[in-house]
Amino acid sequence: MLAMAACQPVQPVERAPESAVEAAPVAVEEAQSAAPAGRYGGTLSVAGMELEIVVELAEGADGYTGAIDIPAQGAMGVPLHSIRIEPPSIHFEMLEGPALAVFDGQIDESGALSGVFRQAGVEGAFSLEPLAETASLPAGVRSVYADPAGRFTAPIPTGWTVREENGFVRFIDPDAAIRMDIVVVEGEDLAQATAEAWRIVDPTFDLPIRETIEPPSMSGVERTWVTNYETNDVRRIVQAVAQLKEGVAYVILLDAELAALQRRNAQVSILGSGFKILAVEETDLRGVEPLPLDETLLTSLEEFIARYMEAFAVPGAVVGVVRGDSLVYAKGFGVADPATGAVMTPETQVMIGSTGKSLTTLLMGTLVDDGLMTWDTPVQQLYPDFRVLDPELSRTITMRNLVCACTGVPRRDLELLFNADRLTAEDVVASLADFEFFTDFGEAFQYSNQMVAAAGYIAGAVAAPNAPDLAAAYAEALRMRVLEPLGMKNTTLSFDEVRARRNFATPHTQMLDGSYAPIDLDVEALLLPIAPAGAHWSTLEDMAQYMVMQLQEGVAPNGRRVVSAQNLKETWKPQIAITNDASYGLGWIVSSYKGVQVISHSGNTLGFTSAFTFLPEKGLGVIVLTNGRATNLFNEGVVSRLLELLFAQPAETQRNLDFYLEQIDKQVQELAAQVGERVDVERVEPHLGRFVNPALGEITLTLVDEELTLDAGDFRTRLRPKFDDKGELQGYIQLDPPLQGAIYKFTTTEDGAPIIVLGEGAIEYTFVRSE
Repeated sequence: MLAMAACQPVQPVERAPESAVEAAPVAVEEAQSAAPAGRYGGTLSVAGMELEIVVELAEGADGYTGAIDIPAQGAMGVPLHSIRIEPPSIHFEMLEGPALAVFDGQIDESGALSGVFRQAGVEGAFSLEPLAETASLPAGVRSVYADPAGRFTAPIPTGWTVREENGFVRFIDPDAAIRMDIVVVEGEDLAQATAEAWRIVDPTFDLPIRETIEPPSMSGVERTWVTNYETNDVRRIVQAVAQLKEGVAYVILLDAELAALQRRNAQVSILGSGFKILAVEETDLRGVEPLPLDETLLTSLEEFIARYMEAFAVPGAVVGVVRGDSLVYAKGFGVADPATGAVMTPETQVMIGSTGKSLTTLLMGTLVDDGLMTWDTPVQQLYPDFRVLDPELSRTITMRNLVCACTGVPRRDLELLFNADRLTAEDVVASLADFEFFTDFGEAFQYSNQMVAAAGYIAGAVAAPNAPDLAAAYAEALRMRVLEPLGMKNTTLSFDEVRARRNFATPHTQMLDGSYAPIDLDVEALLLPIAPAGAHWSTLEDMAQYMVMQLQEGVAPNGRRVVSAQNLKETWKPQIAITNDASYGLGWIVSSYKGVQVISHSGNTLGFTSAFTFLPEKGLGVIVLTNGRATNLFNEGVVSRLLELLFAQPAETQRNLDFYLEQIDKQVQELAAQVGERVDVERVEPHLGRFVNPALGEITLTLVDEELTLDAGDFRTRLRPKFDDKGELQGYIQLDPPLQGAIYKFTTTEDGAPIIVLGEGAIEYTFVRSE
């Protein structure tokens, strides 16, 4: 939520990436084929007034959308409709009924728009020029709001509207289900400033405070104060974040419906992370070269690694640093297998999770090089059986769309874990036919493992058309086009090969008390149905080979070109904003560290975590691999601390990790107090037996000696009662892998039939009694 955007400890700060929207002038001859999408600024002359206006036009699968800003009237992001563009003619409208305003005009040779404006019987003229600065905005950001008093700026996510009110500015999502208000209050007391901000926005606001948190502040900000409120409604989230700078409190107030927040969390993060206090100076390291990796620096790094491995209870880790064409540092820490005492080494095989998505997009790049597809080839041209819920989108979705995280298809990982032993690669591709799109194309970041898996399988079928099935095709194509050319001898999808080599780390899952426990490799095999999205095994040595190829723009360490520089860099191009400081490319996260471009991806499986980060301009790369589930804070902390050391920057990573360790410990203690030891037999008896959900399949609940057990086929787990802060039963919490912490709610339909609900808001699955 917003608090995370305000105090994220180790994510590098990014300069705005390239936009997916071009605003360059379009000649009339070109206008017949080139759509005039982009931002335009100019004037509206009407009734003796000249008003400055900004118009944004965007082209999507269903035609054009647009919005208009009229700052002098406090109108920001007013939606346009009835947009018709038939170059050189252009027509669009805003508002409706008596206030309907109509724009009729022409596109001239320079790409400018001009014409007649009519509203309520009054006629005027408009004149608009393309705004070149559009190219500096991330895809997913409509424009930037600038405070008239010059105190702050904030990005406006695509589709959102902005209204200047009395004493504050309000940002509203397209469904009017999320409201974010920015208020500036004089004073040093952030708790008092937060209360004053609510009084300015809503004098009747009286929600009780549930908790307050003071996280570490980002560089240049003196203090940060986060307040979460008790709404007595699980479907509503209310939060305030206040930041102090030179005696002024900058407060962001969030009031949102949970389902809307789930659908548009990335857009909320864009606004929260992109909010800039103009009094804060930013560091720019673009002209600074990293220091040598000398003994003193490495000693500091290794002390940091040892300290935080212990603090986070990470079983084992291996860390590598690449400079130019060489792996200059590689060292293991901790144990690969606690049963034997085997230590972690650069040769130890681990799973790399979603970092493997970039191997899939690299494979796709080689197919583009060979003319077997383009990034923008419609998927159905390569795999005619491909479908999504919308028939028109089924025809138009491209290979790029499958891996850009920009289509609006959300995560549906539960469907993988509940059905893994029955899913084939073909099933995963077919499952997309009923996937709901949370948002429109290009509107918000949404991460889908099934979409990336489908891309990999279809690319594999193109590269290896004679393979017996999609899984075999992908494995063969990856081996021939990526792994062998790169010399990645110990990177594989085969669990049999891993077992035969006998040098792999034991995966560890994190239990509800924060400790780590070993799990069997068979649990990790649940990820095989989405293999192209993150079921790859590798070693630090192999990943260093891969890193060198990235830094050498497509050339492997042995001198062999694996992919063209053009198509490799295509995977680095931002496609959609994740936050204001980071965008998703094609299998990569594109951000920056104090002005220096950073390309990265992390990966999680059920018992492993990876972080793969490189700075192309500096010829520098860092790899951190662990055999623990969700050790992301540790992995990314190692990367962040190394960059601080190499660029002689202030040591901020340690205080951030210490804060998160405190929060984790607090959460573990709170959870322990909320989980009951025994179930109420009378309460759970109506829910014993078999239940089924169309997407997740069948589960069976049994009760033996007051031990409640859920059997999902692919996994079996104990359930215990989970109570909220007020002692009310919230549901039954899963104690065992792979979904420890998941809460199942036992309830009934209106006619009294027992049902079991997993998830909430926009991501909810209901199990009904199986006949």
